[in-house]
Amino acid sequence: MVFIRSKVVKGESYSYLVQSKWDVERKTSIQNTIKYLGKTSRISMDDIPHEYRYNPTILAFLANNKKINVKGREKSILKIKQNTLKFLLSGDLDGLQLVFKNFRKTATIPEFYEKILRPAMYDIGGLWRDGKLDVGSEHVASNTVTRLIESMNTKIKSKSKTKTVLVCTPDGEYHIIPCLMIETYLSLKGYNVINLAPSVPTKSLTNHINKEKPDLVLVSITLDEHMKAGMQLAKNIKKLKIPVIVGGQALKDNKHNFGVTVSTTSNFSELSKTVNMEIAQR
Repeated sequence: MVFIRSKVVKGESYSYLVQSKWDVERKTSIQNTIKYLGKTSRISMDDIPHEYRYNPTILAFLANNKKINVKGREKSILKIKQNTLKFLLSGDLDGLQLVFKNFRKTATIPEFYEKILRPAMYDIGGLWRDGKLDVGSEHVASNTVTRLIESMNTKIKSKSKTKTVLVCTPDGEYHIIPCLMIETYLSLKGYNVINLAPSVPTKSLTNHINKEKPDLVLVSITLDEHMKAGMQLAKNIKKLKIPVIVGGQALKDNKHNFGVTVSTTSNFSELSKTVNMEIAQR
């Protein structure tokens, strides 16, 4: 395994390219320095020997270490996104999980969503919209990312949860990926999350909400054609006197009046603040 190790000397961080090998006889790991890289803040991809340059662990370090200049981080992030796109389109879950595992060593799950996964899915959506990607390939990518997020959610350790958020989509809305991302993020923030996405008939959904009585309901709308169903759903939930937040890609330029809180942000941190405010006002 190859990785970058840093140490601080007189307040300045210096880094080394290190290789770790297992010594069978001594039954221990031995680390050998491949190259001294100098000041961490000045490292670029060009400083890494070509045979190690695109190693997932190295890319993750360069992408997330804030001591490295912005240009260097952006170059590494671009390469990681390219690898992610390749694995998504080929349905390679193992490759995708490896990208996530290495990125996660130096960054958070929300950062992986915002910097890598969501931009890659936007690229796939753009290719499909422009006729450069067939429906089958788009479905392969969507299924692969869904399996990745579901595997991540099963590994999240439960915290002491006192508030419940129910996440859903309008009837006919089959886009589940945004709701899975929201589920992950809010679970990490300590909320108990009930994810009913995608597409549950409005009456069944409101009956379930009335039964569970969550502290907040999040309604995600991805496509414009589901706006009317979303508005009706929000209206029905409001009658139950439960706070509602409506958000999603379809609301970016929407002028409709939902009569409830609308969030157009794609930033998880900002969404979390809105969730906290709505629950606090209940």
